[in-house]
Amino acid sequence: MAWTPPELRILYLEDEAIIAMETSQLLRDLGFQQISAAASLAGAEQALAEGMPDLALLDVSVGRGHSSLDLARKLLEAGVPVVLATGHTALDLQADPRARVLEKPFSPDDLEAALRHAVGSRHQGGVQGTAAGL
Repeated sequence: MAWTPPELRILYLEDEAIIAMETSQLLRDLGFQQISAAASLAGAEQALAEGMPDLALLDVSVGRGHSSLDLARKLLEAGVPVVLATGHTALDLQADPRARVLEKPFSPDDLEAALRHAVGSRHQGGVQGTAAGL
């Protein structure tokens, strides 16, 4: 049975154009309608100024030496579940343990599992762990 996410606003941060296009399509295929896509931290901050999302999917490494980990902490503190997409392992990241880590490259099933877990955690007060092995 296919998963249908509730009507949620998702903030998606990815600086690689091809990956952003492909993942945005995957998000639409999963049923997400309200996607605020950003290619930079400044773009993500601008999207936040327009309204807080219900869920965030953030690429960790966004440009030369820039990381979305501070943004992830800010969102988590505001109660927004965060999925961090990265080419690093969860242990290498030293990310906030409330964030879900989705290791790249990921399959559509991995993405769905991570987002499903994050959406479920909205009602339980936190997100934690890694998407591997779900």
